Amino acid sequence: MTKSQAWCQFTKERFEPWSHLTMIVVFLIAHILVVSPVKTIFASSLNDIILLIGVIAFYFKLRLYDEVKDYDLDVVINKARPLPRGLLTHKDMYRGMAFCILIELICFATQGTESCITIVIAIMYSLIMYKEFFIPEKIRPLLTTYALIHTIVTTILSFAIFSFLTQASLWEIIQEPTLVSFAFANWLLFNIFEFGRKSFATSEERENVDTYSSLFGRPGAVMLVVSQAVVAHFLVLNLKGTNESFLLWGSGVLLLALAVLSMNYIMTNRPGPAKAYRTFSSVYIIAFYLILIMSHIIP
Repeated sequence: MTKSQAWCQFTKERFEPWSHLTMIVVFLIAHILVVSPVKTIFASSLNDIILLIGVIAFYFKLRLYDEVKDYDLDVVINKARPLPRGLLTHKDMYRGMAFCILIELICFATQGTESCITIVIAIMYSLIMYKEFFIPEKIRPLLTTYALIHTIVTTILSFAIFSFLTQASLWEIIQEPTLVSFAFANWLLFNIFEFGRKSFATSEERENVDTYSSLFGRPGAVMLVVSQAVVAHFLVLNLKGTNESFLLWGSGVLLLALAVLSMNYIMTNRPGPAKAYRTFSSVYIIAFYLILIMSHIIP
């Protein structure tokens, strides 16, 4: 197998193109619509493509980070994954990271100094994340804290996207309550994905693998997810340019569906309902952004 074929296989297994591209596209469209009532220069389809490439590179790089960070555990419990089985090497991962960072810098630099500075801040935070804040032995055992300080990178990326769209500085962006609210809503949405995907029925739990359900029980794991969804729901209600009624009811129905699946998961403690709960937690991000997008389109 050639190196390019190995990378294609890695991407297919660990960064499934259709689901990740769908998430990234709706994520970006939501940002564009949120920023549109504010001063913006975003009008070119070429800029759309440049921004999309930059954000794909950013998220793909985060995937590479996790492959390296999780290697020691994967060689024990996930031996079939690409890195443990030798499909790609650590050196390949490092080269991929460097290439992604270069792509990010080039893409965001096309919109000027402020955009470039803001993506550099996001990149720097992601690198500190990758090094596990230089205290891996202290934070790795703290599953929830570990997740929260990693997913916050999504908020910093949102600031970089807003800077790309408006050519505003980070300081100017954080003076806009609407943009800040949406940026933090993104953090909460990615927490839903993170918390939900590591929650299982008792029969699915694996020895020596920490999950939110094993640490907090099913009710505690669900409370983590639902709390993020509720706060995200209220954070976006004040966004400008939306059909407020559609947004209120649309995100409310989504929240209700999450609550129903959560209760079924808690009460039954069976693999089927647990899988349905995990799946819905994963697609919640896409569904939420689609509702937000529709709220801008529907008069």
